[in-house]
Amino acid sequence: MENKKLCARIGVSIITLCLIIGLFYIPYSFANQPCFKCCGSGIWHVDNKMPCSGKSCNYCIKCNGCGGSGQISDSSKRCESCKGLGQVHKSSKKVCIGAGCNYCSSCKSCKTKGWVRG
Repeated sequence: MENKKLCARIGVSIITLCLIIGLFYIPYSFANQPCFKCCGSGIWHVDNKMPCSGKSCNYCIKCNGCGGSGQISDSSKRCESCKGLGQVHKSSKKVCIGAGCNYCSSCKSCKTKGWVRG
């Protein structure tokens, strides 16, 4: 009888300890945020002159900001130089047509990823 009580107490202690440890452990998959460059889609439309027709669009490529996963580390911050786009518009013209703009150059701060380590 004493042996059963002891086993039960040990079992309850182990389960309680596991629950307490589990409350402080956040799995890596939950510690992510959507990519700033592709907004979490994993694809990047490279020509804004042509409308995107969906996933089979010829102008869509895998996002280099997240590697196509759509997720980046939760500690990452949006690049302030390019505002998360990975390219900087350097022209007196205020209108930028996006990815196909001739006046845009690759962002050197984030190396075209759209985010920097926080």
